[in-house]
Amino acid sequence: MSFGEKEKREILEKIRPSDQEEKKVSILTRELVSKLSRLKDVTVIVGGSDAKGTVIKSKPRRDIDIFIAFDLRKYASRSHQLADLLEAHLKKLKLPFERLHGSRDYFQFEDKKNSMLFELVPILHVRKADYALNITDVSPLHVTYVKAKLKVKKNLGDEIRLAKAFCYAHNCYGAESHVQAFSGYALELLVIYYGSFLAFLRAGAKWPQTRYKEKIIVDLAKHYKNKDAIFFSMNESKIRGPLVLIDTVQKSRNVTAALGEEKFSLFADSCRKFLAKPSAVFFEKKEITGEQFRARLQKGEKLFVAHLALVRDKQDILGSKVRKIFEFLESSAGAEGFSFRKKAQEK
Repeated sequence: MSFGEKEKREILEKIRPSDQEEKKVSILTRELVSKLSRLKDVTVIVGGSDAKGTVIKSKPRRDIDIFIAFDLRKYASRSHQLADLLEAHLKKLKLPFERLHGSRDYFQFEDKKNSMLFELVPILHVRKADYALNITDVSPLHVTYVKAKLKVKKNLGDEIRLAKAFCYAHNCYGAESHVQAFSGYALELLVIYYGSFLAFLRAGAKWPQTRYKEKIIVDLAKHYKNKDAIFFSMNESKIRGPLVLIDTVQKSRNVTAALGEEKFSLFADSCRKFLAKPSAVFFEKKEITGEQFRARLQKGEKLFVAHLALVRDKQDILGSKVRKIFEFLESSAGAEGFSFRKKAQEK
């Protein structure tokens, strides 16, 4: 199978939200934004993939980021209080929210009926990244940058959707600590940089062989004179991973700092397999279960399955705990002389 416009259209029909779904999401989001806008001295901004027009429907639930931007001049000295101010407002609105801890605390409001999760993030309203006092303050600037690029190049949004669906299917989507893969923003920047979904995959397939000082360097906005200037200027902790993707709006930030070697290699391998034999199957997520492992066992091989009973907690925290246990079991088995042919973490 080739991968031309016809094949793209067929896949996009499956991963692009329908007009009916978009209308429903738009109505519910506007209603929530209207309520949040009653808070004094704030600007409410819809962020993430929804605002950029790059959302996919591969995920079972629609996640929507909403930034409650407080006036910079009035609230810069009270940056540490923004979450408390927003929480008081949410209580007045009688929304069933949950407060979560982060670099600045934020809130989740789940609409189970419509399979939607709103993340409500208090930020300072900054026009430049230089004025940001927290990493989340810069997020609306990402939206502005990506939307501007999508206006210039027709169909670029759909090329990004293809990249997101591909990475989601291959467990390479998510910058959480237990996933260690690509964030949505990282994939948007990479497709913009390479120009298309296929060009991105062709580059990704060659990444392991084309590193510079053990890194792949992407500086889309050309913040630095050359690659060596990046190594010299950036904090070492920010360029430890295999891919250094300089944030277009914040030159000191590596957008892919969370990307681990395992997912870097997995992505490159998936790219090579797809390019060798393109197929719509590569956009379908397949969960690997203990039963599937058992069915694949060859003579003389053993299967080890661990079932964990976890206390309810934030998904990121639970994921990190599971990953640590998985790595402990793996290293302990290795110390006893065992090696793994295949391994996987089930959700």
